[in-house]
Amino acid sequence: MTDSLVDFRAQRNAIRNDLGGRDKVERVRSRGRRTIREHIDRLVDVDSFLELGTFVRSEVVSDRHKTPTDGLIGGFATVDGRPIVVAGHDETVMGGSDARNGERKMRKLYQHALRARQPLVLFGAAGGGRIPDILGSESMTRGAGTGRDDAFDWVATRHRQIPMISAIVGRSYGQSSFLSAMSDVVIQVSGTVLAITSPRVIEAAVSETVSDEELGGRSIQETVTRQIDLGVDTDDDAIAAIRKILSYLPSNCFEYAPLATSTVDGIEDRDRRLAALVPADRRRAYDMRKVVRCLSDDGEFFELRPRSGKSTLTGFIRMDGRSVGVIASQPTYMAGAITPEGCDKMTRFVCLCDSFNIPLVTLTDSPGFLVGTRVEQDRLLFKGMMLQQALSNSQVPRITVILRKAFGLAMHILSGPNSGASAVFSWPEAEISFMDPDVGANVLYARELSTLTESERASETKRLAEELRKGTSAYGGAVHMGIDEIVDPEETGAVIREMLSRLERSFEAGASALRRWPTCW
Repeated sequence: MTDSLVDFRAQRNAIRNDLGGRDKVERVRSRGRRTIREHIDRLVDVDSFLELGTFVRSEVVSDRHKTPTDGLIGGFATVDGRPIVVAGHDETVMGGSDARNGERKMRKLYQHALRARQPLVLFGAAGGGRIPDILGSESMTRGAGTGRDDAFDWVATRHRQIPMISAIVGRSYGQSSFLSAMSDVVIQVSGTVLAITSPRVIEAAVSETVSDEELGGRSIQETVTRQIDLGVDTDDDAIAAIRKILSYLPSNCFEYAPLATSTVDGIEDRDRRLAALVPADRRRAYDMRKVVRCLSDDGEFFELRPRSGKSTLTGFIRMDGRSVGVIASQPTYMAGAITPEGCDKMTRFVCLCDSFNIPLVTLTDSPGFLVGTRVEQDRLLFKGMMLQQALSNSQVPRITVILRKAFGLAMHILSGPNSGASAVFSWPEAEISFMDPDVGANVLYARELSTLTESERASETKRLAEELRKGTSAYGGAVHMGIDEIVDPEETGAVIREMLSRLERSFEAGASALRRWPTCW
């Protein structure tokens, strides 16, 4: 063995084993965190990781001795036998800060993923732009943080050709945060932070003192900013979530969703139990998640954004082994009324499913749009119409079942009759109308009711509402084929599975107009 080969192996082993220094590795572990290499090792199949850019170092010559990999590690690997490209920032190298050569490596890895048509998985724990490397006009105009050459224009024009999944596993500022915003699915681990700028920079710039958690912790991102799709408790939960998401998605937009071997034992028994999960009294709440799980092959529902827009549900199930995207009303929260946050949630999910050729099943039980000053000021008009545009421009099969009620614009927004859905079914007792008959009676007969005493008004309102309710039967919609068929609740699962089978290849993979929609708005 030559001396040069011995030296090469020693250098490579030192870079891969010691990262930015053994003391810094121990510092990361002492905080209960893993190194980026440990994250990658736990995600990918054993011995499948082929690293690229091991010998990249800082563009600043004086820093090269302390910047192995320039703070970014990545390469090729497999997950459950499927090829992916994976990358992440190394906190042990100058705090995982972004610098030009690391950014060039990130761009190269992305190009490899795009060329091979393979998913890109990113672990986010970056310290933001590396100072002083990116200070000054020369550095900035050469692409150290903006511009087509070395920064983010390359990923901004991705057009969802490949799935891009980000997991926030540490303090994420700068590049890893920017990349998460352009990802299809974002996961965040408890105790981490996702933000553009660190608390230290904020304090220096505007004299505001804020903690990591207040700035961009998991709870803030789930319920306030709503910039993540899934919050998880541990790093292991994040790994499991990445694996699960990949299992539902094809490797690229030009493939149909993968067909899995699912456990379907007892599916007929679950179909028969479906009606019992939904109270006949439409004013009684119930958990739609139980209905969704009842329809799933294995009883599982992989839900996205569970703490945002809680009056609607979005997530994945399998039916006869097929990946299926589910959009559903959630009567336990605001009776399933549609909110601005819910519209955002559904629009993002429609774009994800349509881009990667996953059919959509909608379960409707909604009183309509939530009304009031707050939702108007939260731009419900624009958000509702954006969802409508997303659905109207989608191409995957859309199958809708109206369980109990579909009032007002919610009927259209939730892929109801005359909305371009592939098929619309209804349970026999479902009601469909411009508005809830109870509300309609008060609006239509407001003048007459105002002259009555309180007890008389309540009695008369009830009577008038019952009269209006006679015209809300689903059978009226079935007369002119606005509803394709009224189905027995026990047959719901079988009908959906049949439609999914018939429509499986009824569209062209890769032709989705929604691939070019932004990932954030």
